[in-house]
Amino acid sequence: MTKKSNILKMKVFMLVALVCSVSALYAQKYEVNKNTHSHNDYLQSQPFYTAHANHFASMEVDLFLVDNELYVAHNKEDIDHQHTIERLYIEPLLNRIKLNGNNKAYRDGGKLQILIDLKTVGEPAMRCLEAKLKPIRHYFDVNNNPDAVRLVISGSEPEADRFKEFDEIFFFDGKRNIPYTKEELKRVAFFSAGLQDFTKWNGLGRMVDEDYTKTQHFVDSVHQMGKQVRFWGNPDTKTCWQAFIKMGVDYLNTDSPAEMAKFLNNYEKNTYTASSHYNTYMPTYKSDKGKAKPKNVILLISDGAGFSEFWAAATANGGFLNAANFKHIGFSNTAPANDYTTDSAAGATAMATGEKTNNRFIGMDAEGKKIPNLPEMMSDMGIRSGIISNDRITGATPSSFYAHRTERDQSDSIASDLRYSPASLVIGGYHDAFGANQNAILNSVKASGFEVYQGIGNLAKAGKKTRVICFDEDRPEKNFRLIESAFDESINFLAADNKKGFFLMVEGAKIDQGGHTNNIQICIDEYLSFDKVVGKALKFADQDGETLVIVTSDHETGGLIIYDGNYSKGSVVGTFTTNDHTGLPVPLFSYGPGSENFTGFLQNTDIPKRIVEIMK
Repeated sequence: MTKKSNILKMKVFMLVALVCSVSALYAQKYEVNKNTHSHNDYLQSQPFYTAHANHFASMEVDLFLVDNELYVAHNKEDIDHQHTIERLYIEPLLNRIKLNGNNKAYRDGGKLQILIDLKTVGEPAMRCLEAKLKPIRHYFDVNNNPDAVRLVISGSEPEADRFKEFDEIFFFDGKRNIPYTKEELKRVAFFSAGLQDFTKWNGLGRMVDEDYTKTQHFVDSVHQMGKQVRFWGNPDTKTCWQAFIKMGVDYLNTDSPAEMAKFLNNYEKNTYTASSHYNTYMPTYKSDKGKAKPKNVILLISDGAGFSEFWAAATANGGFLNAANFKHIGFSNTAPANDYTTDSAAGATAMATGEKTNNRFIGMDAEGKKIPNLPEMMSDMGIRSGIISNDRITGATPSSFYAHRTERDQSDSIASDLRYSPASLVIGGYHDAFGANQNAILNSVKASGFEVYQGIGNLAKAGKKTRVICFDEDRPEKNFRLIESAFDESINFLAADNKKGFFLMVEGAKIDQGGHTNNIQICIDEYLSFDKVVGKALKFADQDGETLVIVTSDHETGGLIIYDGNYSKGSVVGTFTTNDHTGLPVPLFSYGPGSENFTGFLQNTDIPKRIVEIMK
């Protein structure tokens, strides 16, 4: 290799290192008080106050100099003589600083800048502004007061070589393609550019690669100067904001301050990046055809998970899930008897009994009458049953498979119903209904024939012919992987000396919590945990050859929308539309003998009906 090529190679290496170091320098956590700009703020129904109430970092004011007065307006013909800069911005700002009692624009110390877009000849307007601000200059002197409000001049600003002629409280909006000197650059606050100079993108879909590269190059070039960057004239969409975040654009330009504030305040909760990926189990599909009768049925219920939660988890795992390896796919309508949107009680009861019921009802029909559940129906056929949940045992879904009550919160009564259940195995979180003050309930459950253990590890102590309740301590949800550890032990327990088969319901309950709290990390982590159980079930079904596996949900929670992701990084960005359940149908997957009965669009009540039908 020649000396010349070595030098060229070294230059390329140094350039790459520089870009990487700049990218690392400007990699940032996006926050409202650091990265937001209220474009044309004066057009808000409440100028200054809307952006300030949402803790914005920057506001934009258009100014016209008329008869030695500075008016705030978009066009000269729109000037309202009531709308001076004093009335709309200076006085409200000083009032807030006074009310805060700390000489700061925000009580918590957050920074504020005001971008002043001069719409008339620059120098006279600036001299007028200098004169107006002179008595209160210290509120804007960021060089000597770190809590001061930064003023940035844009529009008809003076030439760069004249920056030094104006008060140092004024900084200036940098323009691309102007070769600023080192001294001039000190007075440049940030660089602005019209996005239309780089692309015609309307903010929907994705920016074409060529335009994206040009835009990214401009952002990087500004960052290499140690300055921040803002675009104006951009589409005001979440898709555009997300694209700017990925590019490292420092100020997100918006005409919707409240919407952007909500977007960024929830951004961390709505963003997920996987720390690792796991390999999924690939079924053999040998038993996944024909009309053979299954001996065993495993029903896996992901509480609160719709298709969005399913695909968010798949994206986090590189585009792969065990639940994505099913060939028999359908949808389940989760509506209850008395509403459009179900709760977990009515949803689980429908899947446990085959009848629609009212919200909050457990194991009862819509008239309040007891109806048999799957463990009871299976018992009549001599088939053993198991119930597993990482909710408390008295939770709505697990209790729908053993209890009969018209109110899901009747925990004591629900707990006492265990004594009547023919289930061979019940595993879940502990509830105080079984505690020291309620020994009568626990004693009655034991008297009915159940052995009671604390901790999954103790399940091995139980005799294979006994009936067992196994409590697991209610640990923090982040570490709560009960269903993963309980699955193998439960299969071993139910399959031992098994002649007629078994029915096992497993609930991944914590996905629902992620939807209710609008926390995408909980949704994805808990679905990934649930999916590992799906993989275990598929593997067992292949080894056994006589097991039907059904995967579905009782309802969707949160109305999750995914608008960006990266399979290789395992990253997902979404937003929630509610903190409650939705009426959306949920996916329905099936594998093994009899799986062809669970495709298409079904009612949730069809699931237990068809299970019983093919098991008879």
